[in-house]
Amino acid sequence: MALVTASSVNFDLAQQHHVIGYYIYDNMERDVAGIRNLLVDQQTHVPRYAVIEIGGMLSIAGKKLLIPWKALKRGGISRLNIGIPSEQIQSAPLPLSQMAPTRVEEESIHLFFKVEPYWFEELEKDAATGKDAAPKKRAPLEAITEKLVLERDARK
Repeated sequence: MALVTASSVNFDLAQQHHVIGYYIYDNMERDVAGIRNLLVDQQTHVPRYAVIEIGGMLSIAGKKLLIPWKALKRGGISRLNIGIPSEQIQSAPLPLSQMAPTRVEEESIHLFFKVEPYWFEELEKDAATGKDAAPKKRAPLEAITEKLVLERDARK
């Protein structure tokens, strides 16, 4: 499955996904950035990431970040909320190519924002329909982070 920009699919998105130009607000009600674009699933046109740009001024480009779609919640007219401070968002991992992140880069982004990766849902759907082509399902995000904490505690 490939990710493409919303503009490359001619905005053939469901009405609830028309959010380009919306602003993202952090947990302190401060605006973080406007949504520049969306990375969507090429086949289903379901958004996977909001593309934002922070920093920069005048003609100097800022840093482009990918925010997992699952990390965003509707907050009103032209507004999406994210439950973390803007300072933390600025330290989010950057993929080498913002428009074509690798699976490893996507995993680090989802782990950073503490949301379950979108491909876990796809694996569950494949398992429910009996498809054998899907790779073995990985542990949920909570189990991964819980294991990390337990390992850290065991070293003490």
